Amino acid sequence: MAVRGGTPPLEHLTVLVADDDLPHRRGVREALEAQNFSIVAETGNTASTVAVALRLRPDICLIELELPEDGLSAIGRITRSLPDTLIVVLSRSDRPEDVVNALTRGASGYLLKGISGERLGGALRAAHKGEPAVSRAFVPFLVDEIRRGSERRLVLPAGPVSLTPREWEVGELLCEELSTGEIADRLGVSPVTVRRHVGLLLQRLGAQSREEAVHLLRAYGRK
Repeated sequence: MAVRGGTPPLEHLTVLVADDDLPHRRGVREALEAQNFSIVAETGNTASTVAVALRLRPDICLIELELPEDGLSAIGRITRSLPDTLIVVLSRSDRPEDVVNALTRGASGYLLKGISGERLGGALRAAHKGEPAVSRAFVPFLVDEIRRGSERRLVLPAGPVSLTPREWEVGELLCEELSTGEIADRLGVSPVTVRRHVGLLLQRLGAQSREEAVHLLRAYGRK
């Protein structure tokens, strides 16, 4: 039997809104609730955002990148623990490097504050279906990043650093606390080659030791 006219109801999705700007947070709540989203919690710092997300397991975490205590950290920690929870950044920052850093940490979208409530709701639903949720202003930059080739970047306090796939691989093995010999066995190369890769990696990161390199990779690499 055919269903009589009208549009189907919007899918009900649960959202955690993390932003230390209370008036903006409340505006987001009102806009999304009008579109059949359920705001399960509002938070204003990284620690509470992670704790509440782990407890409530929302469909979507909408996170301000500049949360007190570092919004990037919240993205990484939630991504590790809740792989089925979608993370979308809603931020005032329009710096391309912030977009890249958020996406490499595990965010599925990056939107700018000022987006209309209707467009925000549409972007979140699209992202939940696996579609891109990135403000149009960043598309040319992201296309250019892809064209850069196989190098990957992490954004350190001193600025962005590009690493080759092999350097990333060596860095990941360092983070596993493997010795030079163990890394050589894993990669099928000689210890001399491993030491050369490690030396180049430290030089790129501006690190004085393996321990410092591991700290930088863990703090600013993808979680």
